[in-house]
Order: sequence, then structure tokens, then C-alpha cells
Amino acid sequence: MRHSAALAVLLAGALGGCNTEYDNPFAETATGLPPPDAADVVFTSNTYTTRTGSPREIYAAGDGGDAVTRLTFCNTEQSRCDNVEAAPAPERQRMAIRRVATDANNDGQLSAADGESLVFVDLGRSVEAELLPANARVNGVDWSPLGDFIIYSAVGEGGQDDIFIMDPNGQNNRNRTLSPGISERRPRLNASANSAVYERVDNTGKGQIYIFSAFRVTSGGPGSEPLAGTHYVVGSDADPDFSPDGRLVVFRRLTATGNGGLGTWDILTARTDGTELTVVASGPAYRGAPDWGPDGILFNEVDVAAARSQLVTIDAAGTNRRTPVTLGGSILLSYPRWLTAR
Repeated sequence: MRHSAALAVLLAGALGGCNTEYDNPFAETATGLPPPDAADVVFTSNTYTTRTGSPREIYAAGDGGDAVTRLTFCNTEQSRCDNVEAAPAPERQRMAIRRVATDANNDGQLSAADGESLVFVDLGRSVEAELLPANARVNGVDWSPLGDFIIYSAVGEGGQDDIFIMDPNGQNNRNRTLSPGISERRPRLNASANSAVYERVDNTGKGQIYIFSAFRVTSGGPGSEPLAGTHYVVGSDADPDFSPDGRLVVFRRLTATGNGGLGTWDILTARTDGTELTVVASGPAYRGAPDWGPDGILFNEVDVAAARSQLVTIDAAGTNRRTPVTLGGSILLSYPRWLTAR
């Protein structure tokens, strides 16, 4: 792992002079840049501007806060879009991005209430294509570690969230979880792309973590019929991901409300059979969706009282905590993902 100065200092040099509303520091150049070789993570943030609540762009950084690079530039004086979350392909420069691009309800903001599209972006070639429109209301996405398909969650039949798979070009789109009265959300794949872990919400409104224990990969990708999930954790749980070896799952659990409306969330791990439930990060802070890579568990953390937003990495034991990225509490910092090593 690489270690260097805090991101707040680096941003001052890398992005200084561009902190005006929707100012594009790379105007007249490429509309997208691939992550540099030294980058280890991607995340979304609105640090390019001083305006609170502005839409997000996608950034890359080293796991020590170095190699900070803004990858997308869709917020300009002429247009706005909110890049909510990016799922990188294994080769790093292609990404599937959840995006809000239109203020559909005319409330002056870009938010999930306007609908979220799914956009394919090739940052190396500065090209993109919409795979799903905003009315699909995409709320989770992952790119197969084998590179051959995209898994995502969006509104399905009956207005409930379902899990779908499709080819990276948007073809062969298939619903995998037709469960009346049940919402299935936020799927993530294991390293072999033959199991998926996801969040299941029934009529109680509480999230539970489920696994497709036999997701089945064929020559054309996973089979088309829905497969039953294996329930292993009960609680208000969300945003699961597999460990690199597929033996454990990390997720976050709501522990209290308040905290400026964000609530407080712990980060936990468990074996795939539900045993060995372990709290690895806790305390009075908001913790976002975790991502588990070879270099540890990565998540964003917001301390409202301290007006501080950070990226955090910890190991599986909950130790060796590092904070490579620290920004002010009014700056959005969300959905970090590890990049595949070069």
C-alpha cells in the first residue's frame, strides 16, 4: 500500500483555482480521464466546488491520498449531472455509473427522487452511452470481476426493486429476482462471479442480507431463471460485499437515527453461513457502503458533530485504521471502490 499526505492538502494543489460553481478545470479538453496507474480507489465527491449540495463527479486517488485525479467533468456552466456511484470494470478505465442528469421534479436539486440512469463510460476514449434511462431508478451496480457482465438493481415488476444482469453493452438484460412484495437491492459479486450478495427488504421495511449461493455462470453468463436467496442475517442491514476470498461478507447496520438525518451505522462482517458476526467499525458516525478488496475494507464516514467527511480503510479485524481522505463535513464523499491493481 502507498501512504502520503492527506488528500485535503493535495486537493488544494490539484484542484486549486477551480472551486467555483460547476467550473470545469479541464475545459476544452477530454470529457473523461482514466485513473492514473498510481490510483487505488475511486469515489464520488463534489469537492470541485464550494457550493454546498452541488452534484458529484468521480475521482481517483492512491490509498494514501496521493495521485488525486478528477475523472469526469459533466458539471459545467452549461450543464449539471450527479454521478452517484461508479462500478469499475477489471481493466479500470470502463465504468458503469449511476447518474442523475435531469431535475425531473423541478425542486432545484439532482437527487434519487428524479430517477437514476445507468451509464456506460469508457474514460480512456472519453465516450459514454446510456444503458438504462432515469425511470429505471437504478439503485445499485457491480461489474463482474471477470468483465463479462454487469449486475444491478432497479425498479422491476410491480414497482419493487429487483436484481438484473446484462452484457456491458446493455444487451441480454434479464430479471433475476421476481419476488412479489419484496425489494432486492445493492447486489455485489464474488471474485468468481458465481455468487451474489444483496440487500432484501420486505414489508417490515428492514433490510436483511441474502446470498445467491449458486448464481450459476454459463458460457453466456448467469442463467436466466431466478434463484432462491439464503438468508443469514436479521436486522436493519444494507450494502453487502464479499471478502476477496469469498468466505466472508461485509455490510453496514443502522444502529440509531438522528445524526443530522444520516443515522449512525456500524460496519460488520460475517461468514457466508451467518456465523462469526463481528463488528469491525462502530461509534456515533454515519458509515456508507463498504467495499472489500485485497488491501482491506474501504468505506466513507461522516462525523456531523466534527463537520468531517473521510474515506476510511481497516483490516478484517477492525484494526489498522487509516484515513487517506479527509474533507469538510459539507463536502459529499461517497461510494468508494477499490480499483483492480495494475
